Amino acid sequence: MHQVTLVLIVHDHQPVGNFDHVFERSHRDAYAPFLAFLERHPHMRLALHTSGPLLEWLAAHDPRYLERLKALVKAGQVEPWGGGFFEPVLAAIPEPDRLGQIGMMSDWLERVLGTRPQGLWLTERVWEPGLASSLARAGVATTAVDDAHFLAAGLARDDLWGHYLTEDQGGRIAVFPIHRELRYAVPFKPPQDAIEVLRRVAEGGAGRIAVLGDDGEKFGVWPGTHALCWEEGWLDRFAVLLEANPWIELRLPAEAVAHHAPRGLVYLPTASYHELQEWALPPAAQARYERAAARLEGEFGEEAHDLLRGGHWRGFLTRYAEANRMHKRAARASRLLEAPAARKRRGWEAARERVWRAQCNDVYWHGVFGGLYLPHLRAAAYRELIAAETFAGGKETRVERGDLDLDGDEDALLETPAWAAWVTARGAALWAFDDRLRGWNWGDTLARRPEAYHARLRDASLGGGEGQTIHAAIRLKEPGLAALVGQYDARGRASFLDRWSETGIQHDWGLDRFGIAHAEGAELHLALAEGEAPAITKRYARAGDDTLEVTYTLTSDRPRQGALEIELNLGLHVARAADRFVELDGRHDDPPEFGARSSREGVAVTAFVDAWADRRLTVAIDPRCDFRRAPIETVSLSEGGAERVFQGVEARYRVPLALEPGRPARVRVRLTLAAAHRAAALPAGEARA
Repeated sequence: MHQVTLVLIVHDHQPVGNFDHVFERSHRDAYAPFLAFLERHPHMRLALHTSGPLLEWLAAHDPRYLERLKALVKAGQVEPWGGGFFEPVLAAIPEPDRLGQIGMMSDWLERVLGTRPQGLWLTERVWEPGLASSLARAGVATTAVDDAHFLAAGLARDDLWGHYLTEDQGGRIAVFPIHRELRYAVPFKPPQDAIEVLRRVAEGGAGRIAVLGDDGEKFGVWPGTHALCWEEGWLDRFAVLLEANPWIELRLPAEAVAHHAPRGLVYLPTASYHELQEWALPPAAQARYERAAARLEGEFGEEAHDLLRGGHWRGFLTRYAEANRMHKRAARASRLLEAPAARKRRGWEAARERVWRAQCNDVYWHGVFGGLYLPHLRAAAYRELIAAETFAGGKETRVERGDLDLDGDEDALLETPAWAAWVTARGAALWAFDDRLRGWNWGDTLARRPEAYHARLRDASLGGGEGQTIHAAIRLKEPGLAALVGQYDARGRASFLDRWSETGIQHDWGLDRFGIAHAEGAELHLALAEGEAPAITKRYARAGDDTLEVTYTLTSDRPRQGALEIELNLGLHVARAADRFVELDGRHDDPPEFGARSSREGVAVTAFVDAWADRRLTVAIDPRCDFRRAPIETVSLSEGGAERVFQGVEARYRVPLALEPGRPARVRVRLTLAAAHRAAALPAGEARA
């Protein structure tokens, strides 16, 4: 039997902003046991990529881990792999940030582990052809992507037992295909099954390389895998089998490239692994994809997916406006910081690193992995973004116009040193409201939208699934989730989304395109002519260092008796806690928790208080109005199963209005930012007609 080279690549990652207890549990259950496993089996040789956020946590909480890892590197047992330090999707960030983040990781590894990486772990294996030249410029010699990339380029599976060269604009790198058979077998099938895969590879010819590259979390973090890998000894048994079969030779990636000639030149299309490409599709397209795969499986078996193309990573930016807006804000901040004048300012390097932290991939997408649905990860990204934008914005109050999120609707940014209001012409709505002093976006919510897995919730089981691949049947973290899906938000979850009700007719201004009539100084005016609803003008303006004022002016050429309903959607991410509550006219609402529902009449001032984080948003409305609030809850899916996630609070203010021809009616709303301990009561005033 021929000799076969086995290349192992392990990728460990925790995102920016993840809970400390998640870092701790993952370290305890997976990362630390895996390091001890390598120390027990010195014949095990592999590449290890540890993302920057996790490296920083390890340096602060377990520096001994890094000392032990350095010893394994020095012994030639581990080859450190680099990447973008804060684990961005490299194809989706500006070129200066690509080079900067890769350089930061290489410098860090050289300083701490004593060697500069030659290989790079490609985040979520998201490949676009232009990456080759960027990676080459950054000093990267080797990377790895899924076999799906190569199959999409027209290669046969039997041609993938080796490495290839690819290039862009003369910049060349070596690329390994990661083999699906091994990725699905380890550690979810008996260790002998993985050996049999390698046996078939060896029998196919001389000089072959098999590559297994996957997440280190599958060795202890995913449901049931800690017991499987460590208590039942799966990895130890696998290591013993590898050592007992000398025809399997473990090589580090750099050694494999040096020892084996490349199989040729390849040009890979834009792609990622099969599952992510499926998740990137809209739900209806996912359903078509699954039906097509089911039809093809009868003839082609597991290779049915090789004949289909799903979406690609950037598709998440079209599916989720919330992800797109974060992405475009990060790109804008990067451009501002690249300006020569900005680079000369003290604090520039810290601001640039803030942007890099905000580029951490998890918050920009959603599948079984991906963290868009997790409020604490979005909040962390916004904290970094807001800090960088505050540095770039200077100390002036100003208005900027343009399609800031590149969605086809004009936007305007009204920014001051203390806060920033991001407004879209679609509905004249406020899609972000940043407290720059406390690093918080009060508009950080998430709309309820259909997901492909929602249709399967009724057939899902509660718990279970331990030790299975995360692509197995859906598991429920709590009962009753199926009842939460089905009601979706057609117009998103921005604020100052308005409706007009009159004699049984309701007009939704949130779906209309307003014209920007004025944008200068500290004011922004948006207007819409009269139709089935009155003519409306909305004025966003600075009304003090800590206050945004929004004034509605409604006019009509005929008498009207109706009501204006103003909807705010607020980023409040803890449903129930004693130090997070709602106040109405200076008193606690009953019940006060963010996750509760309530309805009140004659309200002038509402306040949303997070005493734990020491921040308060006060909403004062003139005239008094009826007030109603409800929780915003979504159902999302992770490797642990389907779960309910509290995304924020929907607050609705209903103001009855009588319009007379030629006489405008006005409603004023003031949003005031403060620390939680400061009283923020404001006079409500009287209605102006």
